[in-house]
Amino acid sequence: GATLWSSPAGGRGVLMVGTEPPDVVELWDWTLPAGDRHASEPHAAGTRELAQVVAGSVVISVATQTVSLDAGDAATFRGDLPHSYANDGPDPARFSLAVFEPGVGTTGRAGGHDA
Repeated sequence: GATLWSSPAGGRGVLMVGTEPPDVVELWDWTLPAGDRHASEPHAAGTRELAQVVAGSVVISVATQTVSLDAGDAATFRGDLPHSYANDGPDPARFSLAVFEPGVGTTGRAGGHDA
């Protein structure tokens, strides 16, 4: 995969694989050390994300809602709203993320996951 996001604390978002437009599906591998956070602007309208925590814990915030996930937990949420992933725990966190962006590259729609 390609590391498309990294932080000074050692966090990284690696795009493992993705499909071609217009309906893009991406599979990501994320690592967040303790205290690290990634904030994302809204993606294209209709974008949905699915996360499964592999190790540690991850706090996912979407607009005004927040959920804390532990290893083995999973959640789905809107990616077309401001959202973030954070590790508020003492241990490193790792999670898989699937992103579905419909209509990427079609007229009048902008897309692409901003890692």
